[in-house]
Amino acid sequence: MDDECVIRSTISRLSALAGAIASGHYRKMDADDLFAMTTEDHPQELRELAEAFGMMMVKIEAREFHLQELVAELEQANRKLREYSEELEDRVAKRTGELEEANRKLDRLAHLDGLTGIANRRYLDEYLQRIWLDSGAEKRPLSFIMADIDHFKRYNDTYGHLEGDECLKKVARVIQENTRRSEDLAARYGGEEFSVVLIGTGPDGAFNIAERIRRDIEALRIPHKSNPLGPYVTLSLGTATVAAVPTGGKWTPGDLMEAADEALYTAKKERGRNCSVAGKILD
Repeated sequence: MDDECVIRSTISRLSALAGAIASGHYRKMDADDLFAMTTEDHPQELRELAEAFGMMMVKIEAREFHLQELVAELEQANRKLREYSEELEDRVAKRTGELEEANRKLDRLAHLDGLTGIANRRYLDEYLQRIWLDSGAEKRPLSFIMADIDHFKRYNDTYGHLEGDECLKKVARVIQENTRRSEDLAARYGGEEFSVVLIGTGPDGAFNIAERIRRDIEALRIPHKSNPLGPYVTLSLGTATVAAVPTGGKWTPGDLMEAADEALYTAKKERGRNCSVAGKILD
């Protein structure tokens, strides 16, 4: 093959290589073969063109290598970002769970009596109001018990307030144990007074529960030498029932509580204490 043919072939291949480079589909081996053919015997212009292509290839390869490094760094950064995101999600989920549990504890503390651990007066009022509406829709009876430790002031005067607190805890525990259904509620009404909300329980059932609480307190045999009724702590109780909570507003939760309190007053002032009295049935 004469020089002219070699030159034409080389130019043709350079042209093809230029097109491949432009489209990004070149092969380095093609360029290496082509440059090997460009010798000192070729014209200066052709050698310069080949050298220019060589420099271009070096730059392209350098850029490709740099691009690959950037892609690798980006993939590594993405992996770290995913790991951090997953870790952050775990932390957020854990923290959310901790906050929810803390809120539940605060909610329980807000609703519980700090000394006895049963419901406090605030929650009693809220619960009774809510149940009143629910029971009204279902036409269920609703009963309320009021209980009072007999001569508790004398107990405190005799044994001191620390022993008085222990007595309150024991009485609360007995009342709680006798409030067995999940929807019923035992609460500390205030001082030495306690109350029970009984959902779906009529007057006979409420009286029976009140008597069971009273007998269980007697069975504890908590010493009370200042009690004129006997040597142990005793309890007086009053009950009241609304036959079916009215939707028309004839009665209110306050009316039910007042009726039970009147029955408790009867037990204390007219029946000599240490007894249960069935009060009004609001119908």
